[in-house]
Amino acid sequence: MSEALILKGGLLIDGNGGEPVSDPEIVVEGGRITGVDSKAGATKTDSARVIDCGDCVLMPGMMDLHVHLSSANDGDYAHIELANVIRTPAEMLLDAAKNARVLLESGFTTLRDMDWVTPHGRNFVQEMGALRDSIAAGKMQGPRLIAGGFVLTTGSHHDRMQPRVIVRDLERYGDGPWDIRRASRRNLRDGADFLKTCVSGGQCSFDRHDDLWDRNMTQEELEAVVDEAHAYQKPVAAHCHTPLSVKMALEAGVDTVEHCTYVDDDAVSQLAESGLYNVPTLALREETVIEERRRRGTEEFVLEQAKEIADNCFASFERYREAGVKFAMGTDTCWHPTFGSNARELAIYASLGLTEMEAIQTTTRNAADAIGMLDDLGTVETGKIADIIAVDGNPLDDISYLQEMTRIKLVMKEGEVAVNRLA
Repeated sequence: MSEALILKGGLLIDGNGGEPVSDPEIVVEGGRITGVDSKAGATKTDSARVIDCGDCVLMPGMMDLHVHLSSANDGDYAHIELANVIRTPAEMLLDAAKNARVLLESGFTTLRDMDWVTPHGRNFVQEMGALRDSIAAGKMQGPRLIAGGFVLTTGSHHDRMQPRVIVRDLERYGDGPWDIRRASRRNLRDGADFLKTCVSGGQCSFDRHDDLWDRNMTQEELEAVVDEAHAYQKPVAAHCHTPLSVKMALEAGVDTVEHCTYVDDDAVSQLAESGLYNVPTLALREETVIEERRRRGTEEFVLEQAKEIADNCFASFERYREAGVKFAMGTDTCWHPTFGSNARELAIYASLGLTEMEAIQTTTRNAADAIGMLDDLGTVETGKIADIIAVDGNPLDDISYLQEMTRIKLVMKEGEVAVNRLA
């Protein structure tokens, strides 16, 4: 059991959206928060070790609900498309471990990994499950990892991200509802915490056919994924770039809708009425990211497709916001942007109409609620797991402070100090 301690700071943003608390003292015992007050912690447990964060703002550890940790990121490779087809599974796992550690250093204490496709055409769920379990067992430091498994169909989005000459593991693909059930069960057997499927195509597909881009699977196939996952009490995240795919996902009963690209009035109203969370992934769409991809050799067709999507996704976000759709933060960090810059996503939300407090809630309370972990995570409250960060500067004044790793002065995960830059 970890030692009792008191965490002191200049201000507390607890994640619930209320007024910040001045001069907070947070009591942590056994990895959980046992008291939250203003200048009252020391009276509750006199033997506790005190960590004084000075004027830093204390807040819940951040969460990114859409990352691909094992991808070849532009921070490490000169030509990412080439790296994605020549890396061995061992190299991919090392990249994932490194990327996870970078995100912990950046203030992210929980990640939902969306799996990746290896150069051998198979999912990476077993390896990511090993990384998840190693972190949980204390063998290495990293964020809490929620590992997903792809359910892929032939010719779908992630199938088209691989060159046609790459040998594919047909066991990892499914066509038709019963084949989809087999693929879903395979992922769950291999240790997936949730299933992810691509209802539509996306911007990284190497060739675009509008009918397939709009819909990658039938309604019956999608419902088979959801039914199998829910039978194992596991959620489903649905990659949806089109209005049709959003409506199909809602009809099938998915648990989160990923991306915020093309929408129509029906998709907007149906998602708002459903109460489900949308994970927007806007940082991947910025012009600076597209230009970096051009510099690193990405095919011009893919860049043109990315630009077309970018022109729509910010307007779609505003339509969702105006309709009352709930947002949970996710970046889709894979090839781009660089791991560690993930909090840039929050600044984009703020630029599109969310308040700074609302943007912070997308990566704290809302994110925990979206993945069914609000009882334990997402806010700084008595009884919650002690995932807390200390920020040099008030992100309610300038949310970009959360993007600067050097401003993340302390990262506590489950009551243990994982990063300490206070000195």
